[in-house]
Amino acid sequence: MASPSPEGSSGNKESRAPGRGLRNGLFLLGFFFAAAATLGAVLAILDPIKARPGQIPIVVMDKIEANLGVLEKAKKEKSRTRVAFLGDSTVDDYPPGEKLTDYFRKALNQKYSRKPAILVSSLAFLAMGPASYYFLSDRIIKARPDLIVWEISFTHASERWHRVLPRPELAAWMAPERIPDALNMPVEYIGLTADELLFYNLIVQTGQQDIWQKALNQLSRVDKVRGIVEEKTSAYTGSRAEFLFFLSVALTNLHNLQQDGNPLRYNQLGEIKHFGGVLSGIEPGHPTLRFVTATVRQFREAGIPIVVYLNPINFQHLKKLGLIQPDRFRKSLNSFRLSVTDAGGNFLDLHRLLPDDHFADMSGHFRHDDEIQAQKRVADVLAQYIYSGKLLPDPKKRKQGAD
Repeated sequence: MASPSPEGSSGNKESRAPGRGLRNGLFLLGFFFAAAATLGAVLAILDPIKARPGQIPIVVMDKIEANLGVLEKAKKEKSRTRVAFLGDSTVDDYPPGEKLTDYFRKALNQKYSRKPAILVSSLAFLAMGPASYYFLSDRIIKARPDLIVWEISFTHASERWHRVLPRPELAAWMAPERIPDALNMPVEYIGLTADELLFYNLIVQTGQQDIWQKALNQLSRVDKVRGIVEEKTSAYTGSRAEFLFFLSVALTNLHNLQQDGNPLRYNQLGEIKHFGGVLSGIEPGHPTLRFVTATVRQFREAGIPIVVYLNPINFQHLKKLGLIQPDRFRKSLNSFRLSVTDAGGNFLDLHRLLPDDHFADMSGHFRHDDEIQAQKRVADVLAQYIYSGKLLPDPKKRKQGAD
């Protein structure tokens, strides 16, 4: 029998090639449809699952943009005084109507009796420190408040704060023309790299922040589901769920930092971690204080007066633990003061205002119950300082074009 010619063999391969290509194409098409269906099903399952707020640092902008909008809208009322209040959870983390800003607004209006009433718009939120407001200063200036009140804390200069609580993603909302100046700031101190700063800013400048937030939401939900599945399957695999492991470690660490017999107070080691270098004395050039100075200067150069107050801390407890060394602590206090006054801001020191029983927890939040409303006391002292110093501008004397 004659063997097939090479030409014939080659011809058969060529005739089969289109069939194979069609099958491959159909397979890929089916794969993509299956992947899309699977993704859709996963997203549908994820939809009712709430994301972990700590994994979505930019969600804070929803509240801040809304309250800045209130300030901007009130600009139309030429006779109305508008105050922006900046701070962290010690300002904001209370029930509605009992926040420090609520008491401050009431105290301020009682002293001034202006018509219409003075507007106090809260831009305070959990873990909002000096670097956060440095990035948002352009946006705040755009709202043109008549006065800015800003709470800063000794704890903002601790290693724990810049390692665990910064929001470097807020660099996205900084004005692009300020990026060169920002690159000369200690952004690495809060875990922000130059390429991240540029990328985050590009997202907002191109109007893609909503997509960014949705992506972070979905990633957080996926991570949460992964943790749930891992927890359920760990009973059969014999391994320990990662989330439970880290939770166990965190609780153990917390227990080791709590004072014996009083879980609402840190022990000596806990307070050292909470306050960091402040207890041993920090210089005015500390990275946190550089952000404070740059932010205050930004507001003052825009013609907006600012009052910066040093938040009350549990000084009695620190002293009882033997952690207050007067010379070193005074050095830190003076550095905080200079970071504000050298930039043209008003500085109010309230760090020793409250006794031990006015603090609700080890983190320094204020006690608020039927017996004590510590945040009201802070608000009253702050309002009196502004009133006595005549620091609240009269809207009738507002410069033409300031808005």
